[in-house]
Amino acid sequence: MATPEQILAALIGLEERLVERFEDRFRDLQVDLDGRFDAVHQCLDCLEQEYEMLKAGMARVEADVGTLRADVGVLKNDVASLRRTVERLEAQLERDRTERQDLREQALEFRRRLGELEDRVQEIEGRLPSK
Repeated sequence: MATPEQILAALIGLEERLVERFEDRFRDLQVDLDGRFDAVHQCLDCLEQEYEMLKAGMARVEADVGTLRADVGVLKNDVASLRRTVERLEAQLERDRTERQDLREQALEFRRRLGELEDRVQEIEGRLPSK
């Protein structure tokens, strides 16, 4: 039978081996956790960079939208101005058409009267004594 000192020595040896195995496993676990935390930290850094790039991109898009809104306002004013100009030109064209028609009618009337005058001149010439 084993003496209490031998049993105690065996228990101390067992405890030392258990503590050593625990420390080895704990070191392995610590290295694994450190690696995982490093990977998570690296992913967070990448996400933070992407977030900053997205924020900068959105700021540019918002600025571009503001510029486009201003440009649309200018274009609307230009379109309204062009529309008024076209309406004015169409009205002028209609007046010109009317005036041309009046001029054609007047020209026809003058030609008719000229024909009458020519006829009267010939009639008067016919009544004059010949030389």
